[in-house]
Amino acid sequence: MKKLILLVGMVASITMLSAQSTKVQSAFSYLRSGRLDKAIENIEPAITNEKTMNDAKTWNYRGRIYVQIFPDTNFRKLAPNSIQIAYDSYQKSITLDKDKEFEDNNRIGLLACADQYFELGVIHYTAKDFANALASFDKTIRIKSTYGVNDTLATFNALLSAEKVKDNKKTKEYCISLIRSNFNQPTIYISLLDVYKDEKDTVKAIKTIENGLKKYPNNFDLNIAQANLYLYIGDAQKSEKALNAAIAKDPNNYMLYFAIGTSYEKMNNFEKAEEAYKKAISIKPDYFDANYNLGALYVNSHISIITKANALSLNDKNYDVLKKQADAELVKAMPYLEKSDELQPNDRVVLSALKDIYVRTNNLEKLKIVNQKLSNLK
Repeated sequence: MKKLILLVGMVASITMLSAQSTKVQSAFSYLRSGRLDKAIENIEPAITNEKTMNDAKTWNYRGRIYVQIFPDTNFRKLAPNSIQIAYDSYQKSITLDKDKEFEDNNRIGLLACADQYFELGVIHYTAKDFANALASFDKTIRIKSTYGVNDTLATFNALLSAEKVKDNKKTKEYCISLIRSNFNQPTIYISLLDVYKDEKDTVKAIKTIENGLKKYPNNFDLNIAQANLYLYIGDAQKSEKALNAAIAKDPNNYMLYFAIGTSYEKMNNFEKAEEAYKKAISIKPDYFDANYNLGALYVNSHISIITKANALSLNDKNYDVLKKQADAELVKAMPYLEKSDELQPNDRVVLSALKDIYVRTNNLEKLKIVNQKLSNLK
């Protein structure tokens, strides 16, 4: 009797084991036929059953199933986190695969996960979810590096995402990696420069931009970044030299003259700022930024002069002289701000500046028009 009971127990045990093994095989069969929902239904019980949960095959098959879900938008809702599930399954299979039976398939599966994380990163970035974009691109980088693959495109996208979330540590890591990989994108030097500026490490910042210009000697953005860096550290002469070097390479680049104008304006050099803005406008008359900045430059000059006039003692004869000079600056500003309004209608800042000028110059007809425009904006 005891032998019969023992025999029955053994049969039951074998039957249970066979049933669970059958589920693993069924899951794989459903995968091959494209029925991912049924494949999931069969593989999930197998990963918790003590008879199959420690089998490398179980986890490898689970990885194969879930790695097929993300590319299929019809099945994606079955497991929104399918890429991570596939990744974890392949990793589990690797730890259990003592005989390396599934080594190649696990590697191929994990590299597929890496590509899917890249695609997911693009989706997040497009949706302006930069934190999740960064996490996804970073996973692509880490997985591929495990197998000796240096995915520079994923690294560059991760860099862009890290900048968006102001993660300087990651930004620096990706910049250095891309520079070492000789990635052909000059802006990475500017990104690294900005990190060093935030860290107050001007020595490394200067070295970084110099290295960038060695590799890309004719790059406009690097020239401007170098000029702005020198302006940032208070070296106006080197800033001017950097901008003039850029102009020598591209004398008809109106944006360079605009950049020089803004640099001189920051240095409180009115005459040279005025000259640079006018040069930019002469090359491109419909350049809004230069027209606006030149108009604003004259307005600021007016404010500076009238402030001096108002500080004079009562009945000081110089008041009328300064008042006349200040009013002349407003007259100079008017055509450039009017051009700005023409180029970019309904700009509240421009309209407000024009309103102030028309009030001060008693130009009632134009004041009526600009007031109507501002009213319409409200």
